[in-house]
Amino acid sequence: MTNQANNTNINIADQQRNANRDYYEFNLASSMRVYMSTRSDDDLDRVAAMNQRMFKYRFGLTANATVRSKIIAIKSRYNLTDPEVKALLGSGQIRIKQQEVLATPDRVSPILGFVLLVIVSFICGLNIFSISVAQASPWRALIALGMIFIIWGICIYYTKKLMVAPWRILERSGILKEIPASNILDSLLMRSFIVDTNYNTHNQS
Repeated sequence: MTNQANNTNINIADQQRNANRDYYEFNLASSMRVYMSTRSDDDLDRVAAMNQRMFKYRFGLTANATVRSKIIAIKSRYNLTDPEVKALLGSGQIRIKQQEVLATPDRVSPILGFVLLVIVSFICGLNIFSISVAQASPWRALIALGMIFIIWGICIYYTKKLMVAPWRILERSGILKEIPASNILDSLLMRSFIVDTNYNTHNQS
């Protein structure tokens, strides 16, 4: 009786190969995170354009094949990262309307975000001053200060994430340069422009 050894080979190359006889090879990722970390951006973009589940995993949005292809094209053309695309979609600076991908430059949001931060900072500063002059026990003052700084930090984080950062992404990526100039009135009216992946832009009525 002959004992035959079983050998397991791991393939981390780009594609799975076809084997013969008793040699079996599998190229399966143990999780989505592993799969994404072992594939190139071009491969992931190609899969996301064809697979709505992969697209939703990456960008947090369910869209049809036409919209998926256009968003992937915009991502590649303007050299955007996955978090940047997700931030633009989540903030409404990039919107979906039927089969079109629209840019909605919002100049008001960064201004409102700055005003909101000034107001919150002023209120937090007053509370910190009140606590510092109050005749409270040290541990109560420490708890109150901790709560104020936590609330202050949360306000700064979400204001920057939802109101300031998306505008900076639009500005830094060059999307703003290729759509008609917008002003405060356009922002108030939520005026949108079609982002054409063929290097042309048209006003959306």
